[in-house]
Amino acid sequence: MLAGIGVSWYTALENGEARGISFQTVLAVAEALRLSESERDYLLALTGHWEASERLEPLSPLVVETLNAIALPAYIASAAWEIVACNEAFRRVWAIEDGELPVGAVERLFLDPRARRMHGERFASNVEPVVAMLRSSEIRRPSEALSRLHERLMADDLIREIWQSSYEISGPFRANRCTVDSSLGAFTYEALTLPIAGTLTALVVQVPDDESRERLRHP
Repeated sequence: MLAGIGVSWYTALENGEARGISFQTVLAVAEALRLSESERDYLLALTGHWEASERLEPLSPLVVETLNAIALPAYIASAAWEIVACNEAFRRVWAIEDGELPVGAVERLFLDPRARRMHGERFASNVEPVVAMLRSSEIRRPSEALSRLHERLMADDLIREIWQSSYEISGPFRANRCTVDSSLGAFTYEALTLPIAGTLTALVVQVPDDESRERLRHP
């Protein structure tokens, strides 16, 4: 009633049987359900109304220089969750070696044995926000790369359990808090994701708390 549509039509929508649903109707349903912005965008994608640029351009010198000038750990990620470049601070925290890039962000930060040890008992709480963002990405911009990533994640027992037990959906730019045991000691940060205009890439900056920032200042 709040969305201005009939019960039978709404039932067909829930069952994935509705055809020709308009953009305005989807927004009305989202408002009636009091969805968050991320959940609304997810619903738009499910109903075929999510529009995003498909332009893919190489990193500009300005972007690379900006990345390297940032004192905090930072990297450039593609729409397929691939780390295509990172700065020295990120290499120090995550022990990224020369020649290792490009590499899948999720594989390197959550599946790689070295990083897995860094998460320790915090693994579940650290990976849950990422699962929520990945679930949204699969609908917003489905691709073979994301499908393969999903398969690799589901091959991991713990991640599969987290994925199947949580239905949270989050936009790709959600700031999430994480703590890892790095070579610098305990490193706590919030990941800030900034889309790079005109590209399918984003700058991800790991902003540490005061104690972690102090550790980062010393070699």
